[in-house]
Amino acid sequence: MPLARATLTAAAAIAVILSLSGCTQLNTFLHEQFPDTFGPDRGASGSVTAPVAAHTKYLVVGDCFDFEFPHADDPGETDDPTRVIIKPCTDDHIFEVIGQGEVDLVDEKTLGLDVAISTQCADPFADWAAAAPEGVRTDQEFLVRQEKIGERTTKLYTCIAAQQKL
Repeated sequence: MPLARATLTAAAAIAVILSLSGCTQLNTFLHEQFPDTFGPDRGASGSVTAPVAAHTKYLVVGDCFDFEFPHADDPGETDDPTRVIIKPCTDDHIFEVIGQGEVDLVDEKTLGLDVAISTQCADPFADWAAAAPEGVRTDQEFLVRQEKIGERTTKLYTCIAAQQKL
């Protein structure tokens, strides 16, 4: 009887391990095939593992990206700022996410949306620009999107830094 119990325990442990490794493969498949639903596939450190086209809602601080549909004459411009290609930061890219947050309604009403967000992005940008490599032009920019959180709709911002070789 003890041998049978040990065998059953070992078989159950093997089944659990196999099912968990299948979850990892399924998770990777879902992120690769449906990035707009599941976001990009991220490694253990949280970094994107491979370039993927996705909605800007999946950007997090530290992500590097380019616009999915850039203007031919200026890759830093686009007519669709909601679509990006999130990339490993070791790949060539123009933009990096340096901050995120929710727009303060009082600041938006008193300062205006652009100034309110630019103010929030100023310190993260100053830190990022101080560490930027020599020979690049740095620009502070931001993305804004609306999202329903519970019963209310709010504006969320993403501070981005652009670097372009001079």
